[in-house]
Amino acid sequence: MKPKEALKIAPPPSPEEKAVSPYDIIICRAGTTGCPHAIINPKPIAEKIEALLDKLGLGEHIKAKAKGKLLYHMKFKVALAGCPNSCPQPQIKIFGISGQAKPIATDSPCVECMKCVEICKEDGAVQIIDAKPVFDYNLCVFCEDCAKVCPTESIVIEKKGAKVMANGKLGRHPKIANVLKEFATEDEIYEVLKDVAEEYMNQK
Repeated sequence: MKPKEALKIAPPPSPEEKAVSPYDIIICRAGTTGCPHAIINPKPIAEKIEALLDKLGLGEHIKAKAKGKLLYHMKFKVALAGCPNSCPQPQIKIFGISGQAKPIATDSPCVECMKCVEICKEDGAVQIIDAKPVFDYNLCVFCEDCAKVCPTESIVIEKKGAKVMANGKLGRHPKIANVLKEFATEDEIYEVLKDVAEEYMNQK
């Protein structure tokens, strides 16, 4: 009979491994080099998110669960996008946001230049009907492009904020994140994050 192999015990983590961040927080270029599509700046939000997660004890929780080398799949993944283009893919992260801006029609006369319709990438989201912009908010992604090109302020932005998403992932059982809040203020982003992080710790 072959002798049984000795049980392999993982060595304790090195100081370098302990220093590895338990979070993977990525932001779009709106927070670094700048972006013409940016509605919100994700960089200061990212810094506050990391501080909040540390305060909640999530980092220590993840490191304790790792019991050794902290691998990528163990990290709490966050993606922050400045606009609905969502370049860092918040839809597949544990927590994510994307900037939003809601356009509305005003009483300012529309000259029917059709610039808003031409620039809109969502077919039917904005139309000119009876010399007035009309929006279908079920189609609109709230990018504010139409308001930017309107020469008469017939279209303006009523409010800006963030779409807040959670519990998305890839891997063996991929899942698109749930939308938890639309047009969230910065304070509301942190409130939702706190709930998501606490639920994450309870599940893991």
